[in-house]
Amino acid sequence: MPDILFIVVLALVIFGPKKLPEVLRQVAKFMAQFRMMRDDLRRQVQSELLKIELEEKQKSLDVAKPPAPAPTPSLPDAAVAPAPPSSLPESTLS
Repeated sequence: MPDILFIVVLALVIFGPKKLPEVLRQVAKFMAQFRMMRDDLRRQVQSELLKIELEEKQKSLDVAKPPAPAPTPSLPDAAVAPAPPSSLPESTLS
């Protein structure tokens, strides 16, 4: 408590009773801006760490998963079935 009292008396002597409230307002604004910047920085760091963690989890899941078999191409039924003999040209029937 005596430390705070000493600081208040010293500030009163240095700045005077008329200018002291203005100086204290400026200090309070600076402190508020500092807290906002600190919190913003903390949120950004946490966000980046979360992104990195999610990327690492995704990579570990990709490595752990066996590769999916390639799908076999399916041919349409018309391409697989032979053409009926009536539709063949006459030259091939002889």
